[in-house]
Amino acid sequence: MDIRNIPTLFGLPEADTLTELNAGHINRTFLSVCGSEKYVLQSLNRSVFRAPEAVMDNISRVEAAFAKADCYHTAVPHFIACGDKNYAVADGEVWRIYSYITATAEAAADAAAAGRAFGTFMRIMDGTELNSTPAIEGFHDLDRYFAELSAQNGIAPEILRELDRLRSKLGQVFTGSMKKRVIHGDAKPDNIIMNSPAVIIDLDTVMYGYSAIDYGDLVRSVCRKGPPDLSAVREMTGGFAQGLDGLLTAEEVDSLYYGILWLTGELAARYLTDSRRENKYFRGKTSADCLARAEQLLAQLKSFTASSSELKEIIHEEMD
Repeated sequence: MDIRNIPTLFGLPEADTLTELNAGHINRTFLSVCGSEKYVLQSLNRSVFRAPEAVMDNISRVEAAFAKADCYHTAVPHFIACGDKNYAVADGEVWRIYSYITATAEAAADAAAAGRAFGTFMRIMDGTELNSTPAIEGFHDLDRYFAELSAQNGIAPEILRELDRLRSKLGQVFTGSMKKRVIHGDAKPDNIIMNSPAVIIDLDTVMYGYSAIDYGDLVRSVCRKGPPDLSAVREMTGGFAQGLDGLLTAEEVDSLYYGILWLTGELAARYLTDSRRENKYFRGKTSADCLARAEQLLAQLKSFTASSSELKEIIHEEMD
């Protein structure tokens, strides 16, 4: 089926123009102009999301939770229905579509707003039951990523030792007593469209997980280069606390710092593994791109470790 005709499955006019948007790593995404309206049209990557129907079911549950919530500053997209579903299947591909939302500001420049949005997401989703099929099997499983990396040839032994030490430490922090919640799973400013309200997108990775995963990913992405920007971390943490409104336990608050190390080390392992294989998770990245990104992340991991005292102090001051 011609991609221009996909919107008609959702009761919309045929696309007059289609422009592929290449910012994402995983799915094929198009800006679709249908008549006088703009839409975001996406095809889910089945090699990453093996159960796309479960992914879309979770998204419908997220929409339902936000529809019931009294929240004026944070929202999620409304996916247009195809019959009784929020997706359509054409030529074996799963497609979805929602109205294009114009960004009025840069989320990366407003750390407090980014933190508030993802803290609010976790609070609104608290108690919501997800589909029993995971979006990505083993997502955020550092043991799995470390095993995949260890199986590659040519990885420097000191890198493997560093990541193994991290893995051991995280095992001591995140024990069976630690509460798991519904989290976004890919919490970064790139996944917020700043408008009124701010709209959280890329909901494919919504999952059960530790609150520290979303927090750690936010800090990692807010402090993308060089030593941690402690003022940005403080702003983001304050916003995160505001959105959560006291949801986390003391044990969870204590774990937040370790979420920073977890997500940074995990992503480094994933990029290093991708640098060594043909079938890459990060679509459109070369092996050289993946290696360069892994080196940045490993340097970032060292910076976060060196700044542990300052980061823990910020967390406890802003979350208390």
